[in-house]
Amino acid sequence: MSHAPVNVSNAVVKSLESAKIEHVFLVPGKLVYPLLDAIDESPSIRAIVAAHETGSAFMADGYARASRKFGVCLGISGPGTMNFVPGMAAAQADGIPVLYVVGGVSSRAEGKGAFQDATPGGIFESTVVTGLVDEVIELKNKDNFLAEMRRATTGLNWMRRARSFLSIPVDIQRETLPGHEVVRKPYEHAEFNTREVPADRVALDALCDRYLLKPIRVAFLIGSRGNDRETASAILAVAEKFRIPVATTLSGKGAFPEKHPLSLGVYGFSSHSRAARAINSDELDALIVFGCDLNQRDSMNWSRRLTTGKELVVIDDSFEPPVTGHIEHASIFSGIRASFRWLASKQPEPTSDFLMTLHERRAWLEDIGRTPLYDPQFEQFPAPTSGEEPPLYPGDAVKHLCRLLPPDTNVVVDSGAHRIFMAHYWLSSGLGNYFSSNSLAPMGWAIAAGIGVKLAAPEQACIVVTGDGCMMMHGTEIQTAARYGIRIIFVVLNNAAHGAIHIDAISNGAISERFTKLPTHDWTAFARSLGVAACKVERIDDFEGALNDASRQDGPFLIEVMTGVFPAPNRYYVEAAACA
Repeated sequence: MSHAPVNVSNAVVKSLESAKIEHVFLVPGKLVYPLLDAIDESPSIRAIVAAHETGSAFMADGYARASRKFGVCLGISGPGTMNFVPGMAAAQADGIPVLYVVGGVSSRAEGKGAFQDATPGGIFESTVVTGLVDEVIELKNKDNFLAEMRRATTGLNWMRRARSFLSIPVDIQRETLPGHEVVRKPYEHAEFNTREVPADRVALDALCDRYLLKPIRVAFLIGSRGNDRETASAILAVAEKFRIPVATTLSGKGAFPEKHPLSLGVYGFSSHSRAARAINSDELDALIVFGCDLNQRDSMNWSRRLTTGKELVVIDDSFEPPVTGHIEHASIFSGIRASFRWLASKQPEPTSDFLMTLHERRAWLEDIGRTPLYDPQFEQFPAPTSGEEPPLYPGDAVKHLCRLLPPDTNVVVDSGAHRIFMAHYWLSSGLGNYFSSNSLAPMGWAIAAGIGVKLAAPEQACIVVTGDGCMMMHGTEIQTAARYGIRIIFVVLNNAAHGAIHIDAISNGAISERFTKLPTHDWTAFARSLGVAACKVERIDDFEGALNDASRQDGPFLIEVMTGVFPAPNRYYVEAAACA
């Protein structure tokens, strides 16, 4: 590296280069001009200009999830930071490492009524973001650069899962640093990708002796911290070796192939019939939970049936305090990926006891397999009145898309009724390629996050599934994909309603229907107005042609699917909530 002097902005960008960050998501402004110049001069970092700062924060979130690095977004202090807040909250809720960089007013103008002053003399933005990030850093002195950048980046990995907010006054961005300050590399890429919590081998040995090698009925429940490609591969190997059925939470969906004979599907919110039956049954001797908080949604509203008559063992590598809705019989702090890697490498002795264990589990699994993933009652709907064209059922649309798209497609799902239909009817390929904002679930997240996912994994197909309500919030970000020629398929399920709430309004009068109905917007025309090729689908048979049209595009493509409003397939969760 050159020892020539560089300014603070160049040094920030060089630190990102050393971490192998390839994209920075931003909205430009005068307070970040020096940082924009530094990004423009970078040989390896590409700037993606979003339509809105919230969109840029969602893009950074998606980039982090798919790349397993950290995301970076840039904006101006004050209004830019305030627009970052929804993205900060979504990343904080799911534990996604993101660096938020903002440029502030000149340090000489602070506290003097300057335009967009966000220091204590203005809106005091650092107090706003304190609860959403792990580090709030205001770089007021160039001499502190190295120490503050180290503090900002130390937790930005998939072991710590931290977030940092870095504010730099515009005059400090221009100040010169000595070359040696940049030569030091505390942010080396290897640190970020290789850091992981090690496996507790003693505890895992005991787990094998007590549960996996014994002729008892054991199931795995996988949460969000087991949902990445490498971990998913090890989970499959362990499940097949010990013949263990596997369920995932909604946040863990993607960690196990749902067409596999050992798959129980999703448990909790959007639960599959097979998962609900197997895990809630007192026939199960032990439930081993990996990388899951067992929060309200994961635990079926704290259903007692999850723990009744069975032992609950929780294995996790989170540094956060555990959720206390259920009290486990045993708790093991062990790296999720490292644990499955170690279990996959273990070679059980082919003793008669172990062979008997596999034999007994086979018979039990055959019995479980007779329960379908889908509850048949969700497959039957009232016949339309004479002469009516039946409305397209969202579940049918989802199942058809799943059959037509390649198994390694990255799937990014938004928040709304379609989120439940996707979780229930999309059969995951188990490649760690199913992404959604699970804890906060802001509407419109997927539209922007999908751009980050696609840029992190450009070789894989990417589909974003969203709804008309979400499009009204952040639909303009499809023009960002068009501007940069990013090949994403945006699927908009258009039911002219806030679907899940609309069902409550028309079925039990929870609220007035006028709060939930939406105009039937023409999202195909909207997309074309922003430079995105698009088509409308009204019948199942139209999907294949639409996907063929999408495959011929050099940029994004939007498919507007006209669906009816149907109850979402979430029966088990709703029933558990009623009993809670």
